[in-house]
Amino acid sequence: MKPWKADFHSHTTYCDGANTPRQMVEAAYRKGFTDFGVSGHADFSMVEPGFGMSDEILKMYKQELSALKEEFAGRMNVYIGIELDGLGPVQKADYAIGSTHCVKKQGEWVVVDDTEAKLADWVRRLWNGDWYAFARDYFELEATVYDRTGCDWVGHFDLLTKFNEGYKYFDETKDDYLEPALAAMKRLNAAGLPFEINTGAMSRGYRKTPYPSGRLLRELYLMGGKIMINSDSHNTESVGFAFEQAQKTAWDCGFRKVSVLKPGGGFREVEL
Repeated sequence: MKPWKADFHSHTTYCDGANTPRQMVEAAYRKGFTDFGVSGHADFSMVEPGFGMSDEILKMYKQELSALKEEFAGRMNVYIGIELDGLGPVQKADYAIGSTHCVKKQGEWVVVDDTEAKLADWVRRLWNGDWYAFARDYFELEATVYDRTGCDWVGHFDLLTKFNEGYKYFDETKDDYLEPALAAMKRLNAAGLPFEINTGAMSRGYRKTPYPSGRLLRELYLMGGKIMINSDSHNTESVGFAFEQAQKTAWDCGFRKVSVLKPGGGFREVEL
């Protein structure tokens, strides 16, 4: 058995999660985690009023998690994080995930992981049905997520594929898709950021494999990139979801180490 078990991307009732911070932390502890982080959504009210954590709610969130961190000290390392969006405000926590949930096009906010019907309609109206043009705009924005947020790692790098199981809307092996994706990956990797392997769309039934795709992960390995493995859990049941599959995917792509947060800050590299 590995001496570590870690998950740093999770959500609670402070944003769009189903369970409280205590319930999530206790679930992680019951499942044998040594390190667990909660990463509530930052204020997203510019797109959806009331979504994400306002500064006032963020303060309460930090207070509750600080108490849990102290309570579990010596049993499990608890971390207080936040998931920032590239177009949203930069709020502070012990760590930050940098994600691209939305693209602004012709004055409209396009939320890439809202619903399949909404996204298909946006692409039809705003990109004339050209999913590759949409992908270019998405990855051009994704490439700037570190510059915009100062994040510690990259969240679900290819989130735009959430509804593309079986290449329903676009072929993820085509150069029209891969060129902007790899350009963004190179830029973010050059900043030294780990990329998370994220099983969130698997636990919610949208995908059979994690983000990023195996093709992109192989390219990341060839670039000398680093990875994490996170669940993006929104309830207690999905904490650590499909981590064995995620670890196998990482191994098959060439990775032998995973980046894990250290209690005092920064990362440590552990054996996969």
